[in-house]
Amino acid sequence: MPLREIEFELSSAQFQQMGYPRMEQGQPLTLILDGGILLPDPGADDWFAVQEAPLPGHFIQVGRARYAFTGRILEADIFKEAGEETALLLVDCDGVALRITCAPQAEGMLPFGTWETRTISGLLRLQGVVEDDFTSAIGKPVGVTLWGFRRLSLGPGDPFFGQWHESDELLSTPFHYDRVLINARLHREGI
Repeated sequence: MPLREIEFELSSAQFQQMGYPRMEQGQPLTLILDGGILLPDPGADDWFAVQEAPLPGHFIQVGRARYAFTGRILEADIFKEAGEETALLLVDCDGVALRITCAPQAEGMLPFGTWETRTISGLLRLQGVVEDDFTSAIGKPVGVTLWGFRRLSLGPGDPFFGQWHESDELLSTPFHYDRVLINARLHREGI
């Protein structure tokens, strides 16, 4: 069976924390796949819904570094600050380990069932986190092999402004405005 292909965004802040390494096709990398902050509102760009009944896991690419997902919550850290709850979750989506941050509903509470063993579904933008602040133990490092890079030029005055460029390497230079997407193959690992 071929290795599962994924695409994730590497933020400029994350690249800076890594020390601007040169990255190229075939290079291994260990990172946490992070879905960012999701809202309990299906009208939002990035959202989630929880339910008690188990459902089959799904991790389906629906756009550049965007995924529709369904999975089982394996771990949950729930925080309460200034009267609002948030949750940091580790979710198994068909063999892909994701870290997701769930925002509260309008009244400041998480939707009922935002804890271990429940099923969560939604839509997210996938980020690769190599250098983490470790404010929580939630997250499972996964191994990938880098396969390709897409860079959207957004620098003011850039003659290629608004254009995507594909390459088999990412040079060791900062990118402040651009968006970088990495195509990679997940290593075979059990959750």
